[in-house]
Amino acid sequence: MKTTTSTHVTHYEVQKTRRNRLLEEWRGYQRALVKRSEVEMVDVPSRRTRRGVYMGWDGERPTKNLDASIHEIPPHTTTTVHRHSWDAIMFVESGRGWTEIDGQVIQWRPWDTLHLPAWAWHRHGNDGDASAVFHTWSVEPMLESFGVALLEEGGDSPYSELPAPPRQAEAPEGDDPYARRVRRLAASARGADGARLITRFDDVRGVVTPRGARSLFLVDQSIGYHTAGLSAVMHELAPGLYQSRHRHGGEAWLYAVSGRGHSEIDGVSYPWEAGDLVVVDHWAWHQHFNDDTKQTARLIRVHNFDALYDMIRILLDPIDLFEEPKVLDAPDLSGITWPDHFAGRPEA
Repeated sequence: MKTTTSTHVTHYEVQKTRRNRLLEEWRGYQRALVKRSEVEMVDVPSRRTRRGVYMGWDGERPTKNLDASIHEIPPHTTTTVHRHSWDAIMFVESGRGWTEIDGQVIQWRPWDTLHLPAWAWHRHGNDGDASAVFHTWSVEPMLESFGVALLEEGGDSPYSELPAPPRQAEAPEGDDPYARRVRRLAASARGADGARLITRFDDVRGVVTPRGARSLFLVDQSIGYHTAGLSAVMHELAPGLYQSRHRHGGEAWLYAVSGRGHSEIDGVSYPWEAGDLVVVDHWAWHQHFNDDTKQTARLIRVHNFDALYDMIRILLDPIDLFEEPKVLDAPDLSGITWPDHFAGRPEA
């Protein structure tokens, strides 16, 4: 039987209504500050851990790009092993432990930072008498939006018995479009082999930047990492001072490791202390202040610039998605005596 569907509403009107509805929904999810006290720690029996969600679909604050969680491993506990199609950054808050990544066991302690690559089997262990706590930031929401977020469990199987990760095909001979594509993807896959997996806080030192902070890379391609766009930097704000005001087209997530202060985001002040998460939305003017006149404050800034943001910059060119005043309003740090690099770091 032949049927004909007719409508008096154009595709333009349908799409415009749908897109406006989406924006209104997501504006309601936006949060500039999540206090540590708002994050409920929940037992996760299937992984033998406890977990709390700062931002993400798994909690009460959905996101589209990044998510942020806190994990606790009880004493004398090894988690199950799993892998997923997205990569993540892991920052150790307290305790000692280890993480096995594709069979490689890496020991860690407070303020060490690890990269958990996409499709890498990984599990965590705590052999000590006190709980170990770490934070993760991942691009799972972005991959879920694209329909390619996959997670696979391995239970307690040893790495040698687990399925191998997906492998990129080697390029066939020739210079046809297909061969060029496979060759390009194979070269990218080889770049991930042997990439850096941990930044030990013992081995790094901060450098004072023009924006008014002592900063150091935790995860970045410039220091040997191969992520899907994730990067992390630790900023240390001088006592009573601040970082220069700026804005950009991508989100910036800042976790307060130590100290207390406030962030001004589009003219609104948000006070924070250690354990809180500041979420700077895209294109919002923002500036971070240390409210303690005697101690420094440390913030970890997480971006997903090298993938999503750079792609959007190209798509929207010539619109400038990164803008700041020509003259940075950074403080004069010439007379600052910075504390010992390890000041405030918890004992393992």
